[in-house]
Amino acid sequence: MIGFQMLNDPGYVNSPETFQKAVQHINYTFNWFYADSEHTAYYNSGDNPVRAADVDADFPVWARPAYEWRGWEPGTNTADYTPPDEHPNSIGQDYYVSWNNKQAEDYSAAPWGNGSVHRGDLLDDRVRKLVDGGGVTRASLVKAMAEAGLTDLRAEDVLPKLLKVLDSAPVTDPAVAAAVTKLKDWVAAGARRTETSAGSEKYTHADAIRILDAWWPRLVKAQFEPGLGSGLYTAITANLPVDESPSAAHGATGAHAGSAFQYGWWSYVDKDVRAVLGEQVQGGLARTYCGGGTLAGCRDVLTGSLEEAAGLTAAQVYPGDDTCAAGDQWCADSVVHRALGGIGHGNVSWQNRPTYQQVVEFTSHR
Repeated sequence: MIGFQMLNDPGYVNSPETFQKAVQHINYTFNWFYADSEHTAYYNSGDNPVRAADVDADFPVWARPAYEWRGWEPGTNTADYTPPDEHPNSIGQDYYVSWNNKQAEDYSAAPWGNGSVHRGDLLDDRVRKLVDGGGVTRASLVKAMAEAGLTDLRAEDVLPKLLKVLDSAPVTDPAVAAAVTKLKDWVAAGARRTETSAGSEKYTHADAIRILDAWWPRLVKAQFEPGLGSGLYTAITANLPVDESPSAAHGATGAHAGSAFQYGWWSYVDKDVRAVLGEQVQGGLARTYCGGGTLAGCRDVLTGSLEEAAGLTAAQVYPGDDTCAAGDQWCADSVVHRALGGIGHGNVSWQNRPTYQQVVEFTSHR
C-alpha cells in the first residue's frame, strides 16, 4: 500500500527516479511503466528472495536449511531480498512493449517457451519500425497494436525459414507445390488471420491458415522425434506443448479465450532450421535435429509432413466442440464471452488479446 500511496501523491512522483522509488515498495512481482512528455522508465517490482548459490529455480530443491531462502524467518515469512538496483529496470528507452515479455537478460529463471521467437516480437517489431522511422502517432501505434494482435507468430517469424528450406530444390509433388504457393501468398499478405470482410466469418487465406494449423504439430514431431527418440519426445511434449494456436484448447485459459502463441516450440524450430540453412544461431541447440542436420534431409522432413498436413480436411483440423461445428475454422478461433449476468454476447473474431488496450498521449510536463 505504501507504493501505491506514493504513486497517487502528485507531490511525490514527478520523475522517472521518484517513480522507481515508489514502485520499489510494491512487494508483488509486476512490470511498471512510467511516461511523461520528456521521459520514460520501467521497473520490475517484488520481494525477490535471495536464493542459495546452488539453487536453480527451475528444479526442485531439498527441504533443508542449506537450500532455503537466505535469511528466511518462518514466523514472519520474511527473508533477505535482492536490492532495488538488481531488479530489471531502465530509464530513457526509446520505447517499451509489454506482452507477457521474456525475462530480462541474465535475470531469474526463463520459462521454456522463451527464445529466439516470442509473442512479444509481433508488437516489438512493429513499434521498432515506427520509432526508427520517426513521427509515431497515436493512429500508427494503434494500427501496429491491432496488426500484432491479428498476426500468426509462426507464419510471420518461422514459416519464411521453412519455405527457404523447401525452396532449396524444385518442389515436384503437386499437392506440396500448391500448399507452398498458398503459404507464400499468405506470408506476402502479412500472415494475418482476418476475415474476408467484417462479419463474414470466413478467413482470407483460409486454406493457408488451415495448412499451417495442421502442419505445425506434424512438423515438430517429424523434426525432433527421430533425434530425441519416441520415449523422450513423448515425455517432453507431455509437459511442454508444441503449439498454442488460436484454436488450442489447452493452457490456463483454455479454448476460445483469444490469447495465443505464448508457449510453443517456435524457437526450437526456428533455431534448428536456421542451423540447417547454415545461418548463425545465437544460443543454438545442442545438436541439429531436422533431417539429421543436412539440408536435403530436412527438406524431406518438411515435404513429407507438409504433404500429410495439406491432405487433411477442415473437419479433421478443427474437430468441433460445444460451441463450434467440426470444420468451422473461424468459429474454432473465435473468442467466446462468458456471461456474468443476464446479458450475453456473440462470438467475436479472433484477436491475440492483451489484458486491456488504451492510448494516452502526454503533451506537457507538470
